[in-house]
This record gives sequence, C-alpha cells and structure tokens, in this order.
Amino acid sequence: MFNAFYAKLALANIRRDKRTYVPHIIATAVISGVYLLIAGLMFSYGLANLTSGKTTQAMFSFGMVVFSIFAFFFMLYVNNFLISRRKREFGLYAVLGLEKRHVGRVLRWENLFTLGLGLILGIICALIFGQLAFWILLKLIDCADGSRFVIGAKAYIITLVFFGGIFIVTSVYNTLRVRIANPMELIRAPKKGEKDSKMLWPLAMLGVIMLAGAYIVAWRIDDSAIALSMFFPLVIVVIIATYIVMEYGSIAFLRAVKANKRIYYRPSSFIAISGMIQRMRQNARSLATICILSTMLVVTVSGTLSLYAGREDMLHEFNPHDVEISIHFVDKDNGYPLPDKAEQERIIGDIEQLLINSAAKHGVKVAKEQFAAVYDDSIYSIYYDAAIDLPGVDQRTGYAIMQDFYNALDDYHEAYNRGSTCYLVRGSKDIYNNRAENYAMYGGLLFLGIFFGMLFLAVTVLIIYFKQISEGYDDKAQFDILQKVGMDDRQVKSTINSQVLWVFFIPLGMTLLHMLFASKIMSCMLGTFQLNDYGLILRCIGATCAAFMLLYLIVYNLTARVYYRIVRW
Repeated sequence: MFNAFYAKLALANIRRDKRTYVPHIIATAVISGVYLLIAGLMFSYGLANLTSGKTTQAMFSFGMVVFSIFAFFFMLYVNNFLISRRKREFGLYAVLGLEKRHVGRVLRWENLFTLGLGLILGIICALIFGQLAFWILLKLIDCADGSRFVIGAKAYIITLVFFGGIFIVTSVYNTLRVRIANPMELIRAPKKGEKDSKMLWPLAMLGVIMLAGAYIVAWRIDDSAIALSMFFPLVIVVIIATYIVMEYGSIAFLRAVKANKRIYYRPSSFIAISGMIQRMRQNARSLATICILSTMLVVTVSGTLSLYAGREDMLHEFNPHDVEISIHFVDKDNGYPLPDKAEQERIIGDIEQLLINSAAKHGVKVAKEQFAAVYDDSIYSIYYDAAIDLPGVDQRTGYAIMQDFYNALDDYHEAYNRGSTCYLVRGSKDIYNNRAENYAMYGGLLFLGIFFGMLFLAVTVLIIYFKQISEGYDDKAQFDILQKVGMDDRQVKSTINSQVLWVFFIPLGMTLLHMLFASKIMSCMLGTFQLNDYGLILRCIGATCAAFMLLYLIVYNLTARVYYRIVRW
C-alpha cells in the first residue's frame, strides 16, 4: 500500500514537470531504439548470409562497444542534471517530514517510469523502422537482397541488460545523493552566489594557448602516420582547452569589456554585459559540452561520408588492375625440384585458361594478350605475376566470374599438389571481391556514423533544451526585476534576446572553428585509406556542417519557444 503511494507521488512529479521528463523519455527512446537496431544487425542472420555480411557485422560489433560507452555516460549525465535541478525540492521534502529513504523510493519509481517508458517506445520505434534501416544498409553496402530484417532474442536481451544496468547505477547514485545531503543546504543551494576565480586570467590565457597550439600542430601535420598517432592526444587537448576557454576565457573577455567605461556605461551595454557574465558563469560547461558533442557529430559523419564517397577512388588505388594473379613456384627444403621451364609455362597456361573459362560462363571474353606477366626468378623459387583487366564488366558479373575462377583454381591446386609441393598460388586478388568488401566496410561505417550522429544530436538537443528551461526560470525573475526598475517590455525583450542568441550560437561558432583546423589532420588520417582527395573531404565536411547548422537552427527555434513561454508566463 505504501509502495503505491510512492509510485503515485512519482507519477505526480513526472506530470507536474513534463517539460523536463518528456524530453528525457524521448531521448531514452531514441538511444534505446538505435541500440536495439545495432544489436539486431550485429546478430542478424539476414545480414550474415549476404556478400561480405560478416565484414559489416564486425563493424557493428565494434560500433556497439563504442556506442554503449557513450550511451551509458550520456544517461548518467542526464540523470545528474535532473537531480541537480531538484535540490531545493528534496530539501523541502525533508523539512515536511519525508525521510531520506522515502525520497529515495520516490526517485527510484520516477527512474523506473522514465527509463521504462523510454525503453518501450524505443523498442516500438526499432520494430517500426527496423526494416527501413535494414533496406538503407543494403543500399549503402551495395547488396540487393529480399530478406527481411528480424530482431533476434539476443538483441533484446543485450538491450534490456544494458538499460537495466543504467537503472541500477542511476538509482544507487540518486539515493546516495539524497542521503548524504543536508536539507537546509539543499534549500539554499539555488541561491548561492558565484565568484570569479582568482586564477581567471592565467587560466583564460592557458586555455587560449592550448587551443591555438593544438590548431597549429593539427594544421602543420602532413604525414598520415603522424596524424594517426597525434589525433587522439590533440582531441584531448582541444576538449580540455574548450572547457577552459568557455569557463574562464569568456568571463575574462567580458570582464575586459566591462573595464572599458566608454563601452560598458551605456544603457544597453550595461545590462547586456552584466547579464552575459552571469549566463556564462551558469552555462559555460554545458556550452562547452554542446560544442564538443557538435564537433564529434560533424567529425564522425563527415569522416565516414568522405570514406563512402571516395570508396571507388580508394579501390582503384589499391587495385590498379581488375585481376591480379600471383603464382609462386617454390622448392621446399630442397626436397622437391622446381618444375622445368616447359612445366612452368604449362601450369601458367592452365591457370590463365581457368580464368578464361570462368569468364566465358558469364559471356565475357578474355584474350591471352590481356595477361601482362612479370617473372621474378631465384635459385629456389620463381614468381609469376599477371595483371588482367576486364573492361565493361559490371560488379555482379565480375564477382561471379572470380568466384568461379577461385573455385576452379582451388581444385586445380589440390589436384596438382597431391604428389608434389613444388608450387602454390599466393596473394591473388581482384577488384570485384575487394569492392564487395570495401562497400560493406565503408557502407557499414557510414551507417554507424549516422547512428552515432543521432546519438550526439540527441545528447546535444537535450542539453540545449534543459539549458533553455533553466535559463527560462532564471530569466523570468530577471525579466520582472528589469521591468520594475523602469525598462519597458521592448527593451527587456531585446536585451534578453541578444544574450540568448549569443550564448546559443557561441558553441556553433567554436564547432566550425574546430572543424576548420581539424580538416587538415582528418585529410591526413583518411590518407591511410588511400583517400587523397582533399577537395572531396572538404566538401563532405562542408555539407555535414551545413546540415548540422540547419538542424541547430531548428532546435533553437523549437527550444526558444519553450523558453519564452516560461519567461512570459
């Protein structure tokens, strides 16, 4: 009976604070739905039976690990934000006689309702859009298949276990937060003032120097190996520098502007600068987080998009010819003599004929003159390399030809070596099998990049939304004070609008700045895949930035409406 009381109280809290909990539920639904889809694809029989499906599933296995880490910490971040906003409420519960263990039970019920509802919605969305996602994946990896995508039991179990673990961790954390807190401190927490750090200017300069240094190093790197080794250290430096610049550099700059009497002592500037200082004190870390997440989104999507768009160029870099056959004649431990010249030529002729016959099955003619052979003789071994081009042969026909050729080659090799081990075939490759593998890998990477982009976008949107709500409640009181001291409604709106716009678009500006200097090191890193088209990489980065800016503006307009409703209510 008493448990029902806690559940009803938790539901009442969720209904009362819908502006906070509904976005949390939606974000949980997005993340759990994406998580279930990736898990489903990782264990999908329909994908495993496709050409190069194993390669794609291996990509999803790696993506699942990374996605789990980000999703876990994101859910902890959101939970921490919700708990931090309710300190005063918990203090009032204690003053009114509700024990800490009772508050903990209410929080557990709230956590269960929000996570549970979000998980149910996520599963429903995964079931509705799963087949569409599978179809998109097949198009990206260039596989036409009529099989349906079915989410297996393993995917459901992994998803339920993962989010069950999140529920346990967040519930324990919330209970501890309530038990160790002092009720009076909780009530006074929102009213505590903030002072500038004595290390404001040194830290601001440190942040600027770190950021500028990382930019210079990233821009001057020209070697792919160095780029790979330096990328993650530079990322760490940029993340730390971004937080320092946002938290201390912005305040130092505003303090410098405030010290200029000609600028500061103007009616509009006086209120705007003072308000901006207060806003940056409250929001610097969340703004830095938005900037970092936005940069991660653009880097992930633009990087995978570049690899996908340049897959044919990279394929031809690795495969200058359609088919390359390598035959190795070897005398193992001097136990078997090398075949004589006539025998070598006969074997080579047989193998060339196998390819001619395999091609003929599919209506493709290969002439003997197309085999451009290179010999490399030594005392104990002879190498024969042949490069063949099959002009006008499409991917599916070429892939079928090579499958027939490799099967025939295996049979020939086994038959010849029954009484001898004097030769073997080594390192033969063709553009058609490599294309299938590359499309599976780069298509799977782009698919994962889009999913990761959805995760980063969901986190960014939720942080922006919560920031707008928090600022709305803070600015409501400021709005009333400014009107009481004589400012008319138009002036108050103009002042707050300018502050909100500046705060909102600072992370976007820094994201674009990060991407400008990251483009060079990204190009070097992608060079390890033989993607050397810097113009293509810039176009992909530009297109991703443009799309993100559009989404960012849409999010701003939607969250701004919530903000203004709170302020004007």
